[in-house]
Formats: sequence, structure tokens, C-alpha cells
Amino acid sequence: MIDSVTIFSKTGLILYHYSHLNSGNANDNANANDNANTLTSTQTNAINQFISQHLTSPSEKNYNIPTTPESIAEYESSDSNVNVSDDSMVVILYPKVISQHADMSWTGYYMSELLKKYCVFSNRTSNSEDEKKDDATREAGNQLFNATNVALYEKSQIVGKHTKSASAKNKNTTTTTKASKAGKKGKEGRVWHDGGEQEVTSKTMAKLDRSKNANASTGNMEDAMDIPDSSPALMEARAAYLPTADEVPSWQEEERLDDNAEEGDDSDGSGSGSGSSSTSTGWGSSLKGMMDQVSGKVLTSSDLDGPLQEMEKILTGKNVARDIAQEICQKVREKMVGKKMASFTRVKTAVRQALEGAIEKILKPGKGRGGSDDVDILRDVVTKRERGMGMGAMMFGAKKQAGKKPYVIVMVGINGVGKSTSLAKIAYYLKSNGCNPLLAACDTFRSGAVEQLNVHAKCLKVPLYHKGYAKDPAAVAKSAIDHASHEGNDVVLVDTAGRMQNNVPLMKALSNLVVQNNPDLVLFVCEALVGNDGMDQLDMFNKALMSGGHGRKIDGIVLTKFDTVSDKVGAALTMTHVTGAPVVFCGTGQKYNHLKKLSVQSVIKSLFS
Repeated sequence: MIDSVTIFSKTGLILYHYSHLNSGNANDNANANDNANTLTSTQTNAINQFISQHLTSPSEKNYNIPTTPESIAEYESSDSNVNVSDDSMVVILYPKVISQHADMSWTGYYMSELLKKYCVFSNRTSNSEDEKKDDATREAGNQLFNATNVALYEKSQIVGKHTKSASAKNKNTTTTTKASKAGKKGKEGRVWHDGGEQEVTSKTMAKLDRSKNANASTGNMEDAMDIPDSSPALMEARAAYLPTADEVPSWQEEERLDDNAEEGDDSDGSGSGSGSSSTSTGWGSSLKGMMDQVSGKVLTSSDLDGPLQEMEKILTGKNVARDIAQEICQKVREKMVGKKMASFTRVKTAVRQALEGAIEKILKPGKGRGGSDDVDILRDVVTKRERGMGMGAMMFGAKKQAGKKPYVIVMVGINGVGKSTSLAKIAYYLKSNGCNPLLAACDTFRSGAVEQLNVHAKCLKVPLYHKGYAKDPAAVAKSAIDHASHEGNDVVLVDTAGRMQNNVPLMKALSNLVVQNNPDLVLFVCEALVGNDGMDQLDMFNKALMSGGHGRKIDGIVLTKFDTVSDKVGAALTMTHVTGAPVVFCGTGQKYNHLKKLSVQSVIKSLFS
């Protein structure tokens, strides 16, 4: 609709210009051509005429510009926008015929927001000598702003339509209310219980459940919660969660480790821990340490005291629980006492190598179900899918086959650690690798949980199964699995309600869900910054899952906010040591592709950095 938009200072300096706002695609718009930020002679003439008319009639908000075809010029200045401190003005040009056939009421919002965002953009990219920037530098900076401009242009039209629709609806409602007010009673209070009784019945609960339509008859109620693609909320969620086309998923990024990392300090490592000063130890001690390295020393418990105390301090400083650090160091001591060191090896070096080996064994517990060495979700999903497919289906690459039980993953954890977002990330990971996931909303307790998962499902373009609120989560999960089997989904991701580890009723409900549905994988979600409380959480969740004598435990761990811990990665070691379950994934950001597998070598490097 708009031919061009121009931002210039009131001294006449053009700060930003953009054309080609009508190609219909945001990516095409942002990269329309190299001349998008260049004014044509026609546009320059139109802006000059606007300035002349504005100086003559400054109170007008739009002006007729006698170009061919005739154009309309609208403007917004920093004088009328308290959020903009710069002395600047934005002007848009569009054909006059457009204003006669289309609603252009949204342009005010567009110009006001554009002026604010450009002010922020300009302040971030400027420096103390901003006025000395040449034209080439300014043009390069403006090209970075193009994508923001195009996105705001499209958003403004949607916001304008919604605002107009809401205003019209309010106007009609007001008119109808005034017309019928005389013959209508006042507003009646809502009756929350049948017959005014204080007992909540199933019929009342069904009426109060806003998560489904009154005429919905099946559990698969996507249309009952359908969100239009033009919904601002859905557009905002897609912008927040979906990666760009050229963004590489975190699980594909290669971990580059420095194999030449320093072994530590340059002390002789004799185990005394008292330093390497020749003034305190003398030539005799130094010569003895050298001979021990050459000949290969047989280690005693006293030799290990200093290095192990230092290693324990390092581990606790990296967020490893103290009793876990002490236990690991004690096992290393028991293994190394009486062992003869290799020639030319220092005690500290030998202790660190043994400790690294012990930590690596802890982080690779080999807890894969079905006898595998580790937990590999993608491999396990594909394996189960292929076992349930006939030879012909496998030969022709079929990915959906109804009637076969899908691979089931249940996500558990306390409140607010990111279970739903982690579930959506795993769904994105599986879908990106050729799987056909279904999301099951089994958090029937927390208000808004179903709607939150529905937004993720819409962003991912995967089906959602739910039955609203106040339902038995175990029954909902069972129905979801049956539905996925019928529809040919090869994996079901079950979202559960967050619960504190000391909430007995909810923990029993979780155990019931696991017992009744026997999922292939139970993943415990927690924050990477969790301290000693994480051990208590894991212990209580494991006890809840094992209640009833079925012996089921947590199969794997998902650590969220792993990008915020820097080198304090000890939670991964603590969690794995407590449960014997491996860390399957680490969340490294907000977007769906910010998910990666735990690099054991990277954790070891961080622990001893």
C-alpha cells in the first residue's frame, strides 16, 4: 500500500529511506534490491512538495501531492511522540486512490512505532563522532534496519485491522445496549454451582471448561483452540521460538575442545600441596621429586592428600555438591593407593587424569533402555518405528503407519523449570529429523497450560491432543497414545503438571500416569543452576516413580538454561551421579533449535578450567 517511507531530521538531513514495501514477503522485502534505500527523483520531488505544504499548513496531518499518479503524504514527528528524543520526522507516501478504497487508519501506529524503533537503533549504532559518519557508513547501517521496518510494516496492518474490528464491535455493542437498556434487567451474577449448591459437579465443570467447544465430541480438539495465523500472539511466539532459515541448530554445532589445555600449575606435584619454593624444600626434596618422576613412584595415601583436596575444592567451586565431590575423590584415592605411576609423571597429573576418567564414567552411565549403551532419543524412536513397520513400508520409506504403538516420552519436574518449552524443543528436534510427533497436554491442573502447549503446537505445526482441565492425566495420556497409534504418529511427548517434590497427591498422580502408560522414556527437567536442592528433587521423584513396587526410575535428564552457567557445570555431574541417568539434552536458549546433547569432554574441560 505504501510506496515509500522516509525519516529525516528537521534540519533536512535524510536519515533513512525505504521503498518496495509491497512485494508481499518479509524476506523479499528486506532484501528487495540494492536501491531500496535510495530515493528516486519522483520521491525527492514529492518530499520537497510535502515540506513546502507543511511549512505553510503545519496543523494538517496529510497532504495531497500533485505527482503522477497523485499521492498522499502523511507524517509523524518527534514533537508528538514522547518516547522519541531525537528531533526527527517520518513521512510516508502512497497513491491517493488507495486511500479511497482501503482503510489506512493503521498508518499512524506504523509511523509512531517506526520512529521509536529507529531512534533506539540509531542510538545503539552511533558513537561519539556520529555526525562525522560518511554516506556509505550510514547507508550500510540503514540496510540493517530494513528487516525491522518490513516486519513492523506488516505487523501494523494486522494491529490496525484488529483495532478497527474491536472498535466497531464495541460501538455496535454500545448502541445495542443503549437501545435495549430500558427493557432489560441488570447484570445477573454468575451461578458457579448447580442449583446454588456448593458441590462442584461434572456437569458444572464441563460448563466452566473454556478449553473446548460445546459441540466438540472427540479428544482431538485442534479446531476448538484454533489460533488464526494472523493472530499477533501467534506471530510473536513464532518470532520468539522459531529459528531463522540460515540458523544452525545447536545439536549440529561441532564441539571444539582444546586438546592442548594446560595441566595446571608448574609445581612438582609431590602431593604436599605446600608449593614448589626451593627455599622451603631444599635441593634434596627437589631431587627426590625428580627421581620419583623418572623411576615411577608407588603412591601412598599421604601422597594424594594435597592433590585430592585441591581437586575437591575445584569441583565444589563448579557447582558440584560437596558430598558428591568428596565421594568421587575418595573413590579415586582408593583406586590410586598402591599404584605405581608411569615414568616422568607428576602426582597431580596422575590424580587429575584419574579424576577425569571417573567423571567421564559418571557422565556416561550407559542407561539406555533395551540394552543400549546410552540414551539416544532419535535412534530409539526410529528403531521402534521400524520394528512396527512391514518390510514393504521400510523399503518405500513410509514414515506413518497406523495401528503401531508410538514411542512415548514423559516430561516431569518441579514448577517453572521449562518443561513445556523443552518438550517443544525435543519435538522440533525429532520433526527436523523425519519423525512425526504428537504433543499430549496432560497438565490438567495449571490454568493456561493447555493453551501454552497449543501455541507451541501451532508454531511447530504438529498435532496437539488434549481434553481440557480437571481430567485424570493418566487417562488423557492413554487416550493420546491410542490416538497417535490410530493416526500414525511415531512419537508422543507428554507434558505433565509441575509439582514440588513434597506434594504427595501430585506425586502419586505422576506415579499413576507412569504405571498405567509405561512410557519408553521418563525425562526429568531441571535448571542447570540448581544447587543441592536438585538432589532432593531427584530423590523424591525417583521414589514417587518407584512407589507401588514397579521399580521404574527416571531414565534421563534435561538441563535448561545451560547457556547461563558459564563453567559452573557441576549440576550435570551431581544429577547423573545421584540417579545414574544421563543428561540427554541441554537447553542453550529460547528458540527451538537451542538444544544440544551434553558434551562430556566439554564438561570435563569446564570443571578443570
